[in-house]
This record gives sequence, structure tokens and C-alpha cells, in this order.
Amino acid sequence: MFVSNAERWAKLCHQQAELIESLSESFPERRDNHINLGLSWRQLEERVSKGRSPRLNDIK
Repeated sequence: MFVSNAERWAKLCHQQAELIESLSESFPERRDNHINLGLSWRQLEERVSKGRSPRLNDIK
């Protein structure tokens, strides 16, 4: 199933990843968590960019 507005979704995922990763500047003790969460958003961005349905259970 192709996701409508996939480009917009991909852009949103990218922005979320950058925002979460930038939190490490204010909260360095949470850096590992920010990296992992940012990676999940980037994986979702990639999935949506390829026209695949976003499914949370596919993201680790």
C-alpha cells in the first residue's frame, strides 16, 4: 500500500529525527536514547520514502 503524501511524511520524520537528536545538546546524559529514537524516525522516513506502509512493529 502506497502512503499518500509520502514526501510530506518523510520530511516530517526527518524533522523529528533532527529535533530529537538535537536534544542531546541540552540533555547530554540522554544522548544514547536520543540516538536510538532518532534512528527509529530515520528508519520510518526511509520506509515511507520507498512507498511502504509505516508499521511500528517493523522498527527496532
